[in-house]
Amino acid sequence: MDEQVIIPSRADDMVRSVGRRIIDVGLGQAGSMFLPGRAVWTQAAATELFRVYNERPDEGSDPFMVKLRKQLDGASDEAKLLVAELLTLQALPLRNLTAAMKLRRAESVLAWLRMPAVVPEEVLAAFRQHTWHGGIGAHTMLWKWLADAVEFLLAWWALPQGQRDSALADPWVWQEVVYGKRLMASLREALLYLAFPTHFLPIINVDHKRAIRDAFAPSAAVVPTKDLNRDLFQITVRVQDQIGEQRVDFYRPPFASQWKSPPQGRRAWLVRPRGAEDMLDAWKRDGAVWLGATHLGEVPAGAERPDVRAAVDSGFGHLDYAARLVLATEYHAFLSLMGADDIVATFVDDQLHLGVIEGAPEYFSDGESVWLRRSVQWLAIDALAVDALPSPLPAELDQQGTLVDLTGALEVLTTLIEKVVEPADPQVNDDGRGPGLGQVLPPLAAASDELADRLHLPRLWLQNLLDLWHERSQIVLFGPPGTGKTFIAQAIARHIADRDAVRLVQFHPSYAYEDFFEGFRPVEGVDGGAVGFAKVPGPLREIAAAAKANPAKPYVLVIDEINRANLAKVFGELYFLLEYRQATVRLQYSPAEAFNLPPNVLLIGTMNIADRSIALVDAAIRRRFAFVELHPDEEPVRSVLNAWLKKRGKADDRRTALLHALNEAIGEADHDFKIGPSYLMRPGADHDDGLDRVWDHDLLPLLEEHYAGRLSRAAVRSKFGLSAIRLRTSAGGSNGAQGGNGTDLLGHILAVPDGASSAAGEA
Repeated sequence: MDEQVIIPSRADDMVRSVGRRIIDVGLGQAGSMFLPGRAVWTQAAATELFRVYNERPDEGSDPFMVKLRKQLDGASDEAKLLVAELLTLQALPLRNLTAAMKLRRAESVLAWLRMPAVVPEEVLAAFRQHTWHGGIGAHTMLWKWLADAVEFLLAWWALPQGQRDSALADPWVWQEVVYGKRLMASLREALLYLAFPTHFLPIINVDHKRAIRDAFAPSAAVVPTKDLNRDLFQITVRVQDQIGEQRVDFYRPPFASQWKSPPQGRRAWLVRPRGAEDMLDAWKRDGAVWLGATHLGEVPAGAERPDVRAAVDSGFGHLDYAARLVLATEYHAFLSLMGADDIVATFVDDQLHLGVIEGAPEYFSDGESVWLRRSVQWLAIDALAVDALPSPLPAELDQQGTLVDLTGALEVLTTLIEKVVEPADPQVNDDGRGPGLGQVLPPLAAASDELADRLHLPRLWLQNLLDLWHERSQIVLFGPPGTGKTFIAQAIARHIADRDAVRLVQFHPSYAYEDFFEGFRPVEGVDGGAVGFAKVPGPLREIAAAAKANPAKPYVLVIDEINRANLAKVFGELYFLLEYRQATVRLQYSPAEAFNLPPNVLLIGTMNIADRSIALVDAAIRRRFAFVELHPDEEPVRSVLNAWLKKRGKADDRRTALLHALNEAIGEADHDFKIGPSYLMRPGADHDDGLDRVWDHDLLPLLEEHYAGRLSRAAVRSKFGLSAIRLRTSAGGSNGAQGGNGTDLLGHILAVPDGASSAAGEA
């Protein structure tokens, strides 16, 4: 035994104590920690468990615990109790299992016994601690963990008594025994740590162990050997000596920064089985995934992209530039970006198969070709039909290439494979299926009385608008000027989304795809050097990226004056995605990327139908957006001004009558030119001078523009001036109003034909 030991660095004393006790009682005495004196961890119980569980896999889609109960139906209490204690051993160190979940899993199995058994108090205390995050394998690979644990037990009882005794007393003999059977990494490394936490680090990721060894070996004067754990033991005790017998946690400062790359998080990958028709079957038999690498040369794991690119250019000179570029990307991902616990997916005959990456890359030869290989635990779940997969997975699978980054669909893939076990979160949907699959547009906040009061619009109308928006994802509010289109659009956007999830852009005739989505823009060189060009994202690309990162949160892009731009030029290939959110398109400036528009991106446009300088909206946009008219003659806009005045205590204010009279004077022949209430809701319009200014400087110039070529400026002012409209209201409508001299002045004004000049107007 070593004189020096590793000082355990985690606050997991109960985990270590209970873990070692389960190993001592189970493997040393064939007993039971849950029922002392009962022979449970026996060769007979392990053999029975191998027969009813390992040899009878349930490949259905039920959760793990449901399948396990069916498999153990009819088994002895000893076999069931052995399962309960094995699952306890698996759960002990996990941070990504709650104490309640750990307890529920153990108690569920104990409830299947005929004899009474309970979880001991010390185990309950250990459940409240944790050592490491178990990754996806803590849930999705539980079936495999248990199967490997049963095989380890059988191998254990096949060892001579002396070797078993030595293994429980000597950490390096223990490691030899544990490594003597091919076990999944999470089981293997957990057995090492729980048995001898003074000699093995609390790390289950072998890639991390290797990175720590490589980073600290020089400063600790340790020459790396083939025994990674012995190297780490030597390194750790020497670092402890250097810092004064203190705990060394390589995941915490000051140690973490010396070996960890910037965090990238878990990823997902699509690897297509090119070549032989039975390639996937071979992958599953081997528990791996391969890439052909005959011409690559032995580029080391973790190589930088330029080094991989150079190797590809050297070995694949017979291919053209584009093909070599793709190969360099794929080999770099396989060698340096993939990591343990990443999800790997592949599909054959439109059926998706899933697994979890376990090991580092390695080369092997079959005598004819050289291959790059990574160990994979393929999941024993039913293959999934690609057409039935939830968003955004079908879109991600449309990407071309042998190896493709699927991290954009990581959440969906994680949920899919977690169906093989019970959810880590005890909360489930009403139908009991657990978290829903796929990216879908989250429910929008319901219209509130506060929103209705602020907009002076009926709550039911607003709710119908929100329901339409949720159903269609893209809507346009259109109508004459002054109907509050932009105000309403921004208000409901901020009602359903956080302020930082709302962005407004305004289209104009020179607005283009490069402004809206992405394009190359000039950038100044360093220290004022030569100007170059860089690809810059536009507002839609930026908001799509944010939405993809937060799929449960709605994001809104408000497009003001949507019809003032050349829409076909602005949207380009994105037209397609507005209608087909599940699909992807190849981008003009990023042709290697398959882009999809997340379902939680909502668009709301505004359109002034009285602006004659705009191009007509084409049928493609009309098909992809739902159009909602806001018109002064129609509810709810018709009542907005009156509601606003009542709220301000001005129910007898004549502005409502003036607006109605003005729009009546404009007439149905000019339906799109009628005026909305917003102009008369300005604070300055409360008094006569302010109202005159609104009329003279806002409304009349607008009407002059509308009637250009049909009425002279003087005719417009005579027909629609404030004094004429006041006469109309005082006369009680369009039946006429008598002037002071008895002349039917209003009738005369309204009788002026289009394009003519009135005598009164020219005077």
